Amino acid sequence: MSLGQLGLLGALCGLVMVAGITLAVRSFTQVPADQASAPRRWAGLWERICEALPGPWARAYRWIVVAAGVAAVGMWVWTARPVQGLLAAAVVAGIPWIWHPAGTSTRRIVRLEALSAWLQHLAGAHVVGHTLEAAISGAMRQVPATIQEPVRVLDARLRMGVDREAAFRAFADDLDDGAVDNVVLVFLTHIRDRGKGMVETLRTLSDLTAEEAAALRTVDAERNKIRTQTRWVAIMVLGLAAGMGSNFGPVWSTVGGQVWLLAMGAAFVGALVWLRRLCAVKPAPRLLQPRHGAQVALAAAGGAS
Repeated sequence: MSLGQLGLLGALCGLVMVAGITLAVRSFTQVPADQASAPRRWAGLWERICEALPGPWARAYRWIVVAAGVAAVGMWVWTARPVQGLLAAAVVAGIPWIWHPAGTSTRRIVRLEALSAWLQHLAGAHVVGHTLEAAISGAMRQVPATIQEPVRVLDARLRMGVDREAAFRAFADDLDDGAVDNVVLVFLTHIRDRGKGMVETLRTLSDLTAEEAAALRTVDAERNKIRTQTRWVAIMVLGLAAGMGSNFGPVWSTVGGQVWLLAMGAAFVGALVWLRRLCAVKPAPRLLQPRHGAQVALAAAGGAS
């Protein structure tokens, strides 16, 4: 290992020590209220990243990020050049997007199918004379696994005395889908006037939701061809880049070579992002204004009083 590589390794160790000391000091100090929302923003960003990936990749992505960090440090120490380490980290962290270069609607399709089945169960429970709240509680065992957690939270809020309108609006925010907003709007109308025809409305909504899921599944199957072609093109490009890096190693060690490598890596990432946005299926627009958790808590306090 050369002196330059040892210097880089020492600098990295120093940065890690400074970061550790900073975190230790911050753990003993009170975080101001205006700064407390930063971790929530990072948590929301992480959730959006995982939601963009298929289930197995999303569950394993935390370890993929760790592997990307190890690859960055290892490549940086080995080559003594920062851009190579950055590109190595980008390749490892981007493996899920390279293998799935275009977004898929599978998650939303499964959720819409589950919502359709749940509405059918609600209609069946409501037809025997139950109220909507009682039908939701009585149909808990028939809730599909995909939406079981949001429905369980909705049932818990209703049991705890949260204002019904606030509870239904929070349910819409949990699922964050225009199709769910349609259902919640029906719920809100029903709890306000208790009109007749709720059973027929629930069954109609179930049929419309199932039709939307079937249409999305057809579109998603057609776009799968584009995903397959793009995946192999991306893999071939990475293979060519690895071959060029091994054959022309000294060229990439210069300042100009580092800048050129960074530009090519940015162009490759930009092409994948552009293709993903081009093939993305936008969710149905929200019909209800999202509400914050504090509003639900206030509604719960009002209902309890």
